[in-house]
Formats: sequence, C-alpha cells, structure tokens
Amino acid sequence: MIYRIYSMHFPSFFMNYLRVADTMINELIREFTTDFKLTSLLLLSLISFLYGVAHSIGPGHGKSLVATFFLKEKHPVVRSVVLSFIISVIHTGSALVLSFLLFYVLTGIRGMFRIKLQSYFMTASGLMILALGILFFILKLTGHNHEDNNAENTYKSSKSIKNILLVGISAGIVPCPASLMIMLFALSNNIIIIGLFSVLSISLGMFVLLSVIGAITIYSRNAFVTLSGKFQKNTERIASIIEYISIMLIISIGFFMSSGFFKSLFS
Repeated sequence: MIYRIYSMHFPSFFMNYLRVADTMINELIREFTTDFKLTSLLLLSLISFLYGVAHSIGPGHGKSLVATFFLKEKHPVVRSVVLSFIISVIHTGSALVLSFLLFYVLTGIRGMFRIKLQSYFMTASGLMILALGILFFILKLTGHNHEDNNAENTYKSSKSIKNILLVGISAGIVPCPASLMIMLFALSNNIIIIGLFSVLSISLGMFVLLSVIGAITIYSRNAFVTLSGKFQKNTERIASIIEYISIMLIISIGFFMSSGFFKSLFS
C-alpha cells in the first residue's frame, strides 16, 4: 500500500525493507478491525517507528533543508531538536487534517486528484523554501554590524528562532503520504486510535532521524570551521563562505521542488 509511493526513488535495500514493513503494518492494523491486543499495538508502534526512520531516509522529509540550514550559521544542538520537532509535527499534522477532510468533507475526491493534491503541497513547500533562500541571501548581503554585542546576540537569537519556525513550516507542510493512507484506512474501519498510534510512531521515527542529521551537521560545521581556521587564520571568512554555499543550496532545493510550477508558467 504505502511503499509503492517510494519504489521509484529508493534503492533495492530500502524498497525491500519498506515492502516488508508495509505488509506488517497493514496486517497488524487489519487485526484491530476484529480484535484488540496490547502486544499487537506495541509491535505496530515499533514497526511504524522503524518505518518512519527508514522512509525518512528517502527523498524529501526535509533532510537536505535541515542540513543546509544548520550549515548556514552556527547553532546550538538543541535547535536541531526544535527544528526536527516542528517539521515532524507539521508533516504528520497536515496528513491528519487532510485525511479527515478527505474522509468527512471532500468525499468525492478520489484517485488521481489525491495525487495531484499531494503535488500541490509539494509545489507550495518548494516556493516557500525558495522565498526563504532568497530572503536569507538578501539579509546576508545587507547585513550590518551591531555595536552593542548583547543587543546583537539577542537580535541573532530571535532571528534564528524565527528562521527555524519558517524553515520548519516550509519543510513540513507537505502531508506525509504514509500517514495519510494509514489514517484513511483507520477512518474507514473505525479504528482511529490505532491509526493515530501508528502515525505518531512514524512521526517519532522521522523526528529522531532529522535530529541526528541536524546534530551531525552542526558538529561537522563547527569542527570544519575550527580546523580550517588553524590553517587559514580566518574563521569568519570560512564561515561566511559556508553560509553563502548553504543559502545557494536552500534556493536550489526550493527551485527543484517547485520546478513544475515554473514549467507551467513558461509552457
């Protein structure tokens, strides 16, 4: 049911894993239509968590954006956790909202339009990321020095928090297709709580993976800047170069995700 969405993009190892996990999730959820077992619920949560980690390794899910954002400038590791939490909550939350809308309100929407609806969210996310990248670039070019170090630190901190929120919304706005399909099945069979357990476990797996990627990026950036500074004696210049590269990568990610929109404009 779910793994087919990714079969065109995943290498065989992940395809096989997702196929097995997908089958197990389907079978476990179907069991709850006739009987409830605590052991089955725990097993479903575990498999869904592992599935969330595995499918987050595939295309999308904000990994590239998380990495490039934390390459852009120095951040404490806790912000990796915050950004990953925001992305995971919005990514899953948007799927939950959409599943309820499709089931209770937009009942006439079927088939290809649901796929198109997913692509519309992807385009919107890409345009938001592209706009953020351009904004970061403009702010970098027009940046100025603050005489008051305390005021500067406060300004940078508040700005970073706002940026994290904007990046989190932009990356997470695309509904998770796996969560969407699970919830639609759960709603159809009146086992909403079971569906929520599975979806939240998938979201937790995604959160853990993104947090690890963010933390690794932060430590790697700091280590690279420090090490390079020992040879170049100019850590600020190196950090600035990394920031420009990261901004260009963010713009590229946004443009790639919204490329269909620009093609339609000029076709």
